[in-house]
Amino acid sequence: MAESRFKSELLIDARRIYVAIAVFIFLVISLVGRLWYLQILKGKDFSIASERNRVREVTRPAPRGLIYDRNGSLMLANRPFFDLVIIPQYLQNKEQTLRIVSELFSIPLDQIEKRLAEAASVPHFVPVRIKRNLTLHEVAMMESNKFFLPGVDVDTAPRRDYQRSDSAHLFGYLGEVTGRELDTLNGASRDYQYRVGSIIGKMGVEKKFENFMRGVEGKDYLQVDAYGRLQSSAAMDFGMSARRNGQRGFDMWLTIDDDIQRAAVDAFRNKNGAVVAMNAQNGEILAYVSHPNFSLSMYQDGLTGEDWQLLQTNPFKPLLDKVTGGAYPPGSVFKILTALAALEEGVTNPQKTYSCNGVFSLGNGKWRCWKKTGHGVVNLRRALEQSCDVYFYQVGNLLGVDRIAKWARAFGLGEKTGLDLNMEVTGIVPSTGWKLQTKGAPWQSGDTINVSIGQGYNLMTPLQIVSMMAAVGNGGKVFRPYLLKKIVDPSGKTVAEERSLLRKRVTYKPENLALVKAGLQDVVMSPTGTGKRAQVPGFLIAILKLPLLR
Repeated sequence: MAESRFKSELLIDARRIYVAIAVFIFLVISLVGRLWYLQILKGKDFSIASERNRVREVTRPAPRGLIYDRNGSLMLANRPFFDLVIIPQYLQNKEQTLRIVSELFSIPLDQIEKRLAEAASVPHFVPVRIKRNLTLHEVAMMESNKFFLPGVDVDTAPRRDYQRSDSAHLFGYLGEVTGRELDTLNGASRDYQYRVGSIIGKMGVEKKFENFMRGVEGKDYLQVDAYGRLQSSAAMDFGMSARRNGQRGFDMWLTIDDDIQRAAVDAFRNKNGAVVAMNAQNGEILAYVSHPNFSLSMYQDGLTGEDWQLLQTNPFKPLLDKVTGGAYPPGSVFKILTALAALEEGVTNPQKTYSCNGVFSLGNGKWRCWKKTGHGVVNLRRALEQSCDVYFYQVGNLLGVDRIAKWARAFGLGEKTGLDLNMEVTGIVPSTGWKLQTKGAPWQSGDTINVSIGQGYNLMTPLQIVSMMAAVGNGGKVFRPYLLKKIVDPSGKTVAEERSLLRKRVTYKPENLALVKAGLQDVVMSPTGTGKRAQVPGFLIAILKLPLLR
């Protein structure tokens, strides 16, 4: 029996040994298989991933596309700027170094410390910009003291060369992308992703054509150790070069004529208002000025609280683009529309006259003409030449506001023009229904008198006015205004062009429009015209060649 028990125990021990051997063999096979998978099958992939862990990507801003006028005259270019930077990894004797930097470059010490604190989450080898756009004197001063300021350096970056900062509302300014803009821009495009600190167009042409003008950022690939510290620039041995050069953005050729633009800027110095010039035959914008202006370099250099306060409190609103965002009573220019409406609606004709003694009476109200002594007996053509208020009071009263509004809307007033540059307002074309809805009051006859000469509730933007005038000049075609002539890539190839687009066509009797044009020609060319000072010797100031009408 003892022998039988002994044999049984030996059998159990043998089984245990076999199980242990089997488990050991399984573990060895599993380990060998895993090693084969990691080192043989996936070895190359993991090797590349490992290499990438020791490489950090640093972006370099790309030069933005240039801006030319319609004739190829350069309007806005780039040039390299110098920035003062601190590289925390190499900073020694921090307190003393920062104090010296503060004194040398007149930067408050707390401002430097704040910038470094904001960049605390960024790898320490990444330069932190302390001061933008150093002068050449400051660059030389930095170079002469570089040995004593380890971790402090001068970096270069391409930025706009604002040699002329006289068309801020046209060009627009650049600024760092905000969190909200970052989400919107990156959500709209997968091909290009912005990052915190990216510079984007905030207004004008810079914003409208941001996708083309931004360029492609360059990238530097730097090797770091396990603690993220910059190492020597050894060759990248996994197929990646140490640098990828950026690509300049596409160039914009605008419809603007730079000679006309400069003349408009010079004419508006020390004035408050806007001027826009348009090719009446296709809607091309030839000049675009809103004044007072603001300095574009102010944003590029870094807008201070004091600068912002001055811009906000200026009563003439330099930040407002008055070309599209300013709505004003159009005044006497609206008489052109009243005249055409009166002819088309049969309220008046070329021969019908009204007497102007300087005052128009309606009920208990009295409305005066700009000429106190009156213009005497006038027909439509002379009323346009002399800008006679009383004449238009009378035909406007006969027309009624709703018929005036009908013709105003036919010329595209009371709606956006579609330029899509900066904020554009619709303006106001008043009517009986409009006043009841917005003011909660019925329309009065006196309201019509004011509207007939472009006053009262009438509101139009300068762009709407020029669009209306262009339609009068070209025979009733209301074009969508546009600014872009073509987009050219860095190789010189045209990649996009903007074409003329007809928004509306005004239907009228040719003889009626011809009569209105004749009156407008007289405004300047007649010795008694209210615009005779605009005459240019040797030139006929007219919208189009006109038949003789009296």
